[in-house]
Formats: sequence, C-alpha cells, structure tokens
Amino acid sequence: MHNRIRKEELKKSILESLDAFEADLFPYIPYILQDLWEIGADPSIMLALIKDNITSKKLKILDLGCGKSAVSIYIARHIDCTVKGIDGLSAFIESAKDYAEKFNVHDKCNFVVGDIRIMIKNIKGFDVVILGAIGPVIGNLQTTLEIISKSLNREGYVLLDDGYIADESQVNYHRCLRKSDFYSQIKTAEFEIIQEVIFEKNKIKNTDSLMYDSIEKRANELMLKYPDKKKLFEGYLKSQEFENDMLENEIISGTWLLQLKH
Repeated sequence: MHNRIRKEELKKSILESLDAFEADLFPYIPYILQDLWEIGADPSIMLALIKDNITSKKLKILDLGCGKSAVSIYIARHIDCTVKGIDGLSAFIESAKDYAEKFNVHDKCNFVVGDIRIMIKNIKGFDVVILGAIGPVIGNLQTTLEIISKSLNREGYVLLDDGYIADESQVNYHRCLRKSDFYSQIKTAEFEIIQEVIFEKNKIKNTDSLMYDSIEKRANELMLKYPDKKKLFEGYLKSQEFENDMLENEIISGTWLLQLKH
C-alpha cells in the first residue's frame, strides 16, 4: 500500500512539473513530448554560468528531474565533468541515454530512473546540482535547497531555473513565490546568489510558441486515436495556454547560480 501511494505521489509530481494536472495523462506524456528535447531550462545559459563562475576542473554534476537531459548532455559536451541524471519517467531516461550516445558523451553520463525525493537523501559529494524547472517536487524552494545542500561538496553550487511573481502583482498564482519570498528562501537556506540571468519576454514567447505547436500536434493525433479521451487532451492544451500566458506576462523567470555559504 505504501509503495503504491508513493508511486502515485511521484506521478503527480512529475505531471505537475510538466504543467499537467490529470492523472490519466501520465501514460501519454512521452508521446505528447516526443519531439521536444529541451524541456524547461536553457542549456547554453547554464553552461555559460558554469564557465564564467566555477574554476574547478572535472566537475561532478547532479541533474535532478533531468528529463531527456538536454542540459546535462550539453554541458558534458563542452567541459570536463561527469554527470548523474535522475528522472521519474523511464521514457525520458531512455531518450537521455540515446542522446548521450548520439553526442558521444555516454562515458561521462549516468542516467537513471528514480524518485529524486527519496534518492537525494543518500547522494553526496557533488560540485553542482541542476534544478531545471522542476518545481516544488522536493518541497518549497527553501526546503529543496536545504535538502540538496547535504549532497553538495563544501563549495558546492546549484543551477536553478525558476521564476517568481512581483510582490505587487494582483494575480493569484500558487505555483510561484512572490519576489520577496523567492529571494528570502534562498537566503534562509544558506545560499548566496553568484549570478542571475533573467529571461527576455520576447525569447520566452518564441520558445513557448514553438513548444506549444509541437505539443498541439501530438495532442491532436491522440484525440483522433482516442476520441473518448478528447477532453483529457484538450484540457492539457488549455493548461499549456494558461501556463504560457503566465510565463509571458506575469512570471519573472530566469536562471540563478547559487553557492553554499561558507
């Protein structure tokens, strides 16, 4: 019973990290997202933050909720490092392994299926942890950083792709912290901000549009194949439209390089 509940909680957290909220969608997520490799974080920005700020060689990098691991593989292609990526979707991990082979970095990468909420408790000794737009899977931002800090070496870093809503915003959106809470939770978790990159709204709109077109195409195919589930797929498209509207108009999103305070 306990394992079944845990698996259901994992499915729920995976779906929410992908802006999906219906449990019945879970089996169809790999199909809907099959054309997308980069889901969430921008690999080039994360690589630049590492190159500009971290001088250590042969970095040990942990990518939590790695998806198809576009970020990890991009980084592995450009710097001396080893990467461990964990994701709860086996289809994503299989894709990550295929991409690692394709780009000839399979010897630097280890991708595994697992529940990061459980596995993180037993992982130690990493130089960098990547949190690429996974949301509050482990807990709120402060809790997540406090837990992750135990997996980092003394001078460890976190690459955080996230966002917040302005304190004065009138929008009620529970999936993001207000700006003051966002920065306060980072500080309370004993991390300092080394550098932040705030995304331009035009770039976000262009990216959202391309991703939505891909998702819509696959969702429409599923509607034809499973007409009895049409409302399920239409609901997912509506949730994508809403999330894109929030990203483009309300959420201040970006990537932050954080370091444990000494």
